[in-house]
Amino acid sequence: MYEYYHKLSGIKKVIFLLLTILLSSPVGAISGLMLGLISTTFIPSCCDDGGCHNCFEFNGLAGYEATGTLGFWIGLFLAPIIYISFIIYLELKK
Repeated sequence: MYEYYHKLSGIKKVIFLLLTILLSSPVGAISGLMLGLISTTFIPSCCDDGGCHNCFEFNGLAGYEATGTLGFWIGLFLAPIIYISFIIYLELKK
């Protein structure tokens, strides 16, 4: 990607960056959702009189709903930040 990015002209670089930054948000959100759903296996269960359930709660949700939602929101914002920092790294490496 390093060589491909630096061979682009100025307008093509701007278009490439805008499209890839916009696409990094949904990709990060989907991957965060999947990681959140998978992470429910690592959270211990709480047992009470009604039975056992996942202990994790977030924003009124419990269990896999909570971890999926949290993963979605973290991925939505974290993926573009990581991608932008990667582009800045490529520019500084030049």
